[in-house]
Amino acid sequence: MLKTMDLILWRHAEAVEAAPHGDDMARALTGRGDKQAARMAAWLDRQLPQSTRILVSPALRTEQTALALGRKFKSNAALAPDGTVAGLLELVQWPAAKGCTLVVGHQP
Repeated sequence: MLKTMDLILWRHAEAVEAAPHGDDMARALTGRGDKQAARMAAWLDRQLPQSTRILVSPALRTEQTALALGRKFKSNAALAPDGTVAGLLELVQWPAAKGCTLVVGHQP
């Protein structure tokens, strides 16, 4: 049987609104966002294999979202808000990689 890659995309939880001339990368989660991240992390933790590779955008809000999961992760600039689909797919090695990869990023 052919083993395929499981790719899970998790958008960061609710973050503070961007200031007109503020640093988008420094936007933090709101209190509500902290709760959203904790709820989703609890569910994901029950579903994901321990061997899951976790890749996260270097934006503060995505790192805070990933921290709620309580697992080790790696930040990568390819997942930043200005990243591309092609960059994401190359980073995760879709579809050739084996196992499970969780990406915490942005929309769209």
